[in-house]
Amino acid sequence: VAYELQWAMLIIPLLAIANIGYLLWARSRVPHVELRSHIHWQLATLAILALIAVTGLGLLGLAFAGVNTDAPLSIAATFLLYGIGAVIIPWFFYRVIFGTYRFRRQLPMHRVWL
Repeated sequence: VAYELQWAMLIIPLLAIANIGYLLWARSRVPHVELRSHIHWQLATLAILALIAVTGLGLLGLAFAGVNTDAPLSIAATFLLYGIGAVIIPWFFYRVIFGTYRFRRQLPMHRVWL
């Protein structure tokens, strides 16, 4: 269910809240270490997404804070915002595709980083 929610987050981003709630509920109820590793993988994915969203909103606020658009801070914030936007979508696809693949093959997510 959690991987399906992550796929649906591509269409409806607010499903991330439902996904976090489901993962926190399921974490204590899953007896198998292999399945629990997938829950930790998904929670880490959502935590990194939340951190990036907060950072992106902060950069967006800096980029459009009414400062001179030629100011170095505004230019740096804009480039960082574009950079984050360009990297986050392929990274999210990697996390969901790789996790779904390993889940379907009943492989744990230990020793898999990033």
